[in-house]
Amino acid sequence: VCIALDIHRDAISDGKTVVAPVAEIDGKQSAQIMIISGCDDGTMGMPDYRRNFHLASRLQETAESMFPGLTRPILFDYRKYNQDLTDGSLLIEVGSQGNTLEEARYAGTLTGQALSAAIREMAAQ
Repeated sequence: VCIALDIHRDAISDGKTVVAPVAEIDGKQSAQIMIISGCDDGTMGMPDYRRNFHLASRLQETAESMFPGLTRPILFDYRKYNQDLTDGSLLIEVGSQGNTLEEARYAGTLTGQALSAAIREMAAQ
C-alpha cells in the first residue's frame, strides 16, 4: 500500500467570525478533520481518481467507527489537489485556524490510528 498525505489546516470563517470545528472524543476536545478527494470528468488527466476516493471513503468510515464525530463530510470536487501524481493520495484538513494546537495534535493522533487500521483492513483484502 502506497499513500501520499497532504496535511494542513482549513481556513473557515463566517464573515468575520473564525470557525473551529471540534468534536469531543473520549472526553477530550479534538479538531475535526476533512478528507478531500479530487475527481475527474474525463478532462483533468486523473483516470484513476476512484482509487483515491476509495481510500478517502475507507479512512472516513474507519475514523467514524473508531472515533465518532472526528470527520466532517468528504469534499469530493473536480480539482486535482496534486492527487493526479500518485495513487493513494489524500488531502486532509485538520481543523482550522480557530482550533488550538492541542485540538489539532489530538486529531492527528486519532487520524493516524484510524489510517493505520484502514490500511491494515485494505491490506488484508
